[in-house]
Amino acid sequence: MHPIRTGSGFRRRVQSALITAGVLVLIFVLYAQLVRRTTMFYPSKFPEGTWNTSQLPVQPEDVEFKSSDGVRLHGWFFHTGEPTVIFFHGNAGNITERGPICAGLAKRGVSVFVFDWRGYGKSDGSPSESGLFRDALAAYDYVRARTNGDIVPYGESLGGPYAAYVAAHRKVRCVIIENSFPSLAAIGNVLYRPLPLGLTAPFSLMTTRWLNQAGVPVLVMHGKRDQVIPFQLGMDLYNGLKVPKEFLTCETAGHCEIANVEPERVYETITRFVRAPAPR
Repeated sequence: MHPIRTGSGFRRRVQSALITAGVLVLIFVLYAQLVRRTTMFYPSKFPEGTWNTSQLPVQPEDVEFKSSDGVRLHGWFFHTGEPTVIFFHGNAGNITERGPICAGLAKRGVSVFVFDWRGYGKSDGSPSESGLFRDALAAYDYVRARTNGDIVPYGESLGGPYAAYVAAHRKVRCVIIENSFPSLAAIGNVLYRPLPLGLTAPFSLMTTRWLNQAGVPVLVMHGKRDQVIPFQLGMDLYNGLKVPKEFLTCETAGHCEIANVEPERVYETITRFVRAPAPR
């Protein structure tokens, strides 16, 4: 029986294989980070959009406030009643595209504060994952300084995890999540197949976890024809919730289109949900 050779040649081959594997992993991680940065944010800066609000049924107050790192942010405040919904919009466009739904809710007596993330609309700066966390908390703190009433985070698409994060770190009445996802890892594994890019962000944008941590009721809305964030991800988010919850869907709505397809049903559901007695 011959002894197993473990000479310097064998060790060099093992070391070379490990180095090669390490380099490949590093390249993959760097590539994944590049994909995330280049596909996560699609801001529309002023003057893109319809900034004339005269056609909206409720006129907003034009406001400015600062994020915790000093970045100036811009928003619209529709004042009509209680509670106050803070609208965290998705990764594309700016607040002008959300004006109709915000005004529609305000017309039904629910105040709405909608703002642009850094790098969007009239807000300064450039968007980043960490920067949006600052902006989300700053928006809440701004609204809290102006009202003693209940606050409801409303997260649309990419705004979903940030609304959930606010709910987990501030006092809120309930949360609304529209066409969003359970976590960045979950959506990464769906949108970037066959590359498992979600593995590079296992603890990023954890919508479901933060909502469960908040412990307040959640309304999930998702159009069944969503081709951006698949309907199944909305179902996965909903099924992962361990808090009082509701699910509103629409057979013919695509990504963030429910309020356009069935406005009265959406406004009625949201108004009832945000004013429902707190669960005992």
